Amino acid sequence: MFAKAAKEAVRAGFDGIELHGGNGYLLQEFLAKKTNCRTDEYGGNVENRARFVLEVVDACVEAIGADRVGIKLQQGVTFSDLIEPEDDSLEQLAYLGPELEKRNLAYVCLSSLNGDPYYKFARLEKPNFNVDVFQYFRKYYKGILMINGALSPEKANQYVEEGTADLVAFGVLFLANANLPELLATGQELNQGGWNTQVWYSKNPENDEKGYIDWPLVKAA
Repeated sequence: MFAKAAKEAVRAGFDGIELHGGNGYLLQEFLAKKTNCRTDEYGGNVENRARFVLEVVDACVEAIGADRVGIKLQQGVTFSDLIEPEDDSLEQLAYLGPELEKRNLAYVCLSSLNGDPYYKFARLEKPNFNVDVFQYFRKYYKGILMINGALSPEKANQYVEEGTADLVAFGVLFLANANLPELLATGQELNQGGWNTQVWYSKNPENDEKGYIDWPLVKAA
C-alpha cells in the first residue's frame, strides 16, 4: 500500500514522499509500547516494534529510490493524545537512528511536541521528557535531519549552527506569517499567533479563514 502510493505520487509529479511516523498513526502505533500489544515478530522488544516501520521504508525505497523518501518521527506527546514515556521514546530513537542512517534516506524529520505550549494541549503540567530529544537523536543519526516543534527562529538557528539539525520545519509560525522565509531572512518581528487549536481543523466552511488567512501580512524590508 505504501509503496504503491509512493509510486503514484512520483508518477503524479511529486519529488518524493514523507512517511508519517507520528500523530498516533499506523507507523507510530507499531513503535509505541502503549499501542503495540502484539506477541508476534512485530511486538515486544524495540527491534520487533520497529520492524514494520523499516519494512515500509524499505518497500518505498525499492519503489522510488532512497533519495525520494523521507520519514517523520514524533516523540513524546502527539495530537492523538498518545503520551509516550521518555524511556520508550528514547529506546525507539536509539534503535531507529542507525537503521535509518544506513538506508540513506532523503531526510528524517524529528518532531517533538514537548515544547511550550504543545504539552499543555495534552493537559500535562510539564513536558514529559527531561532530555533534549533533538540532541539525543543526533547522537544516533548522522544523516540529513530536519527538526520541528514549538521552535523559535532563534532556537532553530542555534540547533543548526551547533550541528544538531540540518534544517528546521515551521508550522504554526506559517499560519500567522504567510511570507515567513522572507521575514526570517530579514530578521523582522513576526506575528506571534496561530496557537488557537480551536480553529486548526475548522468544520464550518463559512468560517474557515479564521485563524488561517486573516492574519495581517507583515511586509519584508
